[in-house]
Amino acid sequence: MATKTSSSKAVEPRSDQGLIGMKAAAQQQRDALGLNADKAVIDACKAFKEAGFKPKMVFRNLPPSHLYEKALRYEPGTHIVKSGALATSSGAKTGRCPRDKRVVREPSTEKDIWWASSSSGSPNYEMDERSFLLNRETAVSYLNSLHHVFVFDGYANWDPEARIKVRVVTERAYHALFMHNMLIRPSLEELEDFGEPDFIIYNAGAFPANRFSNYMTSTTSVDVNLKSREMVILGTQYAGEMKKGVFSVMHYLMPKRGVLSLHSGCNMGAAGDVTLFFGLSGTGKTTLSTDPRRPLIGDDEHCWGPDGVFNIEGGCYAKCIGLKSASEPEIFKAIRFGSLLENVVVDERTRDVDYMSNRITENTRASYPIDYIDNAKIPCVGPHPRNVVLLCCDAFGVLPPVSKLSLEQVMYHFISGYTSKVAGTEMGVTEPEATFSACYGGAFLMWHPMKYAAMLAEKMRQHGTKGWLVNTGWTGGSYGVGSRISLKYTRAIIDAIHSGALDSVECAEMPLFKLQVPTSCPGVPDVLLQPALQWADKADFNDTLAQLATLFVGSFRSYLEDAALHVGADMADRILSGGPNLDDIKAAEAAAAAVPHEHHDVHAAPLGPDEGDGDSDVPAAEEEAVQKGGECKVCAARQVADAADLAPAGMV
Repeated sequence: MATKTSSSKAVEPRSDQGLIGMKAAAQQQRDALGLNADKAVIDACKAFKEAGFKPKMVFRNLPPSHLYEKALRYEPGTHIVKSGALATSSGAKTGRCPRDKRVVREPSTEKDIWWASSSSGSPNYEMDERSFLLNRETAVSYLNSLHHVFVFDGYANWDPEARIKVRVVTERAYHALFMHNMLIRPSLEELEDFGEPDFIIYNAGAFPANRFSNYMTSTTSVDVNLKSREMVILGTQYAGEMKKGVFSVMHYLMPKRGVLSLHSGCNMGAAGDVTLFFGLSGTGKTTLSTDPRRPLIGDDEHCWGPDGVFNIEGGCYAKCIGLKSASEPEIFKAIRFGSLLENVVVDERTRDVDYMSNRITENTRASYPIDYIDNAKIPCVGPHPRNVVLLCCDAFGVLPPVSKLSLEQVMYHFISGYTSKVAGTEMGVTEPEATFSACYGGAFLMWHPMKYAAMLAEKMRQHGTKGWLVNTGWTGGSYGVGSRISLKYTRAIIDAIHSGALDSVECAEMPLFKLQVPTSCPGVPDVLLQPALQWADKADFNDTLAQLATLFVGSFRSYLEDAALHVGADMADRILSGGPNLDDIKAAEAAAAAVPHEHHDVHAAPLGPDEGDGDSDVPAAEEEAVQKGGECKVCAARQVADAADLAPAGMV
């Protein structure tokens, strides 16, 4: 406990010699932190001179221990938790703001970019150069006004031939620690010779954008200028904006070099066989790519270049909600000193983290260096992939657990980026809802999705890579009727893909999607591999399959508008041939309509005691149809949709 100095003790006045000594000590501390050298580096930066960036004090590439101290001193609500990680808050914004992302439209890059329009589905909303400069001026002026700023210099891309030098400027130690974890950390020698950066992020997230400025829609703005290689952040302190900003720039720069940038997980077997895993949230991408028998090259962002694959990042950014040591021990162990916890709930007394709590947000996160994963492959590079696995969680219950894909089907399903939400995953989701995200990361694309798909197919052709669609969702019926495919069986499927056991097995073709479905797989019951055999009502299955196919066709329309301009008409047609088409769907529906619908008990069952009171997983219109006529939910949904002249958004 601190005690007060006795008032009776005389305090000796400071001598000039004492003041000189204190100044010398302060100077030694500054030299120890490298502050003078850091200021010289900043003052010499050409881009900073052009932007007018003149900070009062700079902390450059501080180690985590120093960043902990600064965060605890200057950032309220920051704690060191029991495991040793630093827990902090991103403020009001706890996720990315895709609607506030802007890309500068200017002559040298505008023909390359897939621009947002009312029908394109692109994330790239335009702004002009002057508006960007005004926002940069706002950010730089704010950063110049601060007592100190943090600068982190690091690299993107583990392949030295593709390496990009990234410089991050930020107000918060939290952000500096985040980018210390997420970028590839330079050695002291590399830091001394870092030179001019290839890409700069000005993070002034605590200061709002002017919502009345041109192209602004709120007080948040995340702006990218590909010509000047700069990014400006205003109005959001969510750290993920910086990570995905770097990824978006890689999505532009790498394809120009003939290198394919990918939103994927990646691991490697003992024989040097690499697998790329693509999948949206809830599909099992992290679980399946993090395999103790196969070293992890990376969990999220990769490139496929002339010599093989490499990770873009130096760290991982894992979701924490519901985290348990038993189910995800690698992530749990990685949350230690040097790691960063974002927006988690911390017990004020014990400093325990409540990973089950969503009191602040569902999007709780942990950032840590990739070498905190015991099974990480360092350096994070590997040979050309042997397998590409596209993951989906199909809550409609009609897609097979595993399918072999042609190159055309790989391109189609890669662009579709399909999965489905189920009741309870998000507010307002009460039935299965199809979700599509181009290339499994539509929010970060710069080029047209078909550009990335064509590059992927060509690299697979060159290197003999096999493509697979793996469904980790439901079988025997849609969500609420069927059951989730066991993780044990999904792991057996992935093992069979890795071992080559599925390469030569007999396959049966699935209607509409024309998928080649293996009839046998080691460790998996044969009957499970054929979805139609798992459904009690075959007509019900066919209806649901046709409606899912219709959703695929509808989603794909947004990529057809200007596809020929980006990849040519022939390639666009080739990609389109890899998926279902309306003529086949209409023919299947006409054939089904000619056959009386078989009603099964599972459809005509009366409502349970917890249903019919507004909490049911069945939308009200469908629920009423079941109550009045005992009609199956599939038919009820079809009638509701037909009345609105729309395809149903989801089936139960």
